[in-house]
Amino acid sequence: MLRRFGSGFPMFLAAFGLGVAQGTFAVAQDLELSLPIACDLGKDCFVQNYVDIDPDNGVRTAACNLAAYDGHKGTDFRVLNTDGQADVIASAPGIVKAVRNDMPDRLVLSTEDRELVKDRECGNGLVIAHAQGWETQYCHLRRGSVVVAQGDRVERGQKLGTVGYSGFAAFPHVHLSVRKEGDVIDPFLGTKDQATQRLDSCLSGGSGALAYENALWQDPVETLLADSEGVIIQTGFADGPVKSVDLEQGVEKVPTTESPALVFFARLINLKKGDRVALRLDGPQGVVAETEGKPIDRQKAQWVSFAGRKLTADAWVSGEYVGTATLVRDGQALQEKTVRLQLED
Repeated sequence: MLRRFGSGFPMFLAAFGLGVAQGTFAVAQDLELSLPIACDLGKDCFVQNYVDIDPDNGVRTAACNLAAYDGHKGTDFRVLNTDGQADVIASAPGIVKAVRNDMPDRLVLSTEDRELVKDRECGNGLVIAHAQGWETQYCHLRRGSVVVAQGDRVERGQKLGTVGYSGFAAFPHVHLSVRKEGDVIDPFLGTKDQATQRLDSCLSGGSGALAYENALWQDPVETLLADSEGVIIQTGFADGPVKSVDLEQGVEKVPTTESPALVFFARLINLKKGDRVALRLDGPQGVVAETEGKPIDRQKAQWVSFAGRKLTADAWVSGEYVGTATLVRDGQALQEKTVRLQLED
């Protein structure tokens, strides 16, 4: 499992080393946000982290769960691995205030990695100014991919760059921060007062449905919050034990009939204490491997489970192999995904 590292501390203009571009806005209204990434949400991109609305040492999101980390000030839209390609696009029209575009892409997996990006945690990215004191900030773009410059006027949906993993990033994603006159705003709640009220409700046990009437998103809030409750983001096959870091870099090896092992894996995000991941791998001659999974001992930002068997014959039997992963919570199946592999001589 990957350690949960920060994915985008607030980056002020001084961190870019650039000045502020001036612009005139034709429309003066509250901010409305579209997604900052061009992808099929829930299929090839997912929401990994949300804004932490607890100003103290605890962690709470707008959904009253722990799908964040202490002090996280934005929303992280991730792709599956470092080979994933997705455009970062403007969530709202505005004027580009600052840009950085020259930091290398590298996953932060250790304290030493973190030190290398100190004071430049956002990596490659930009800040866009909107009407009425609003700003959006986009972090961790791929090196050299930013296609706008300071002072440019951008429209909603316009390409800004490409998803990457520059700066303080443990996985490839775009981190979107929203600010109003310098204050961090959770786009699911819309105002600082709403965040304070929601936190009070969460801490007092009122974790029920919230209307989100002040949310800034144009897309349905319930859809965007779904990943905070735990989701299977990837299933597949490998020829041996699977590690999270390998999956982040897309280096797992697809098995053949001569592979030393046949393994089925599932990768999940935002699991809760007590969740189980049940796996079953079936082949042409029946069950190859199966596990009910042990309850996890605490909240997990990312989790990989796998089940398989070593080769004991000359080769694996040709034919179709089917892997089924089930996320189980409180005895109920929350989600199930099936993937198939055809082995041929």
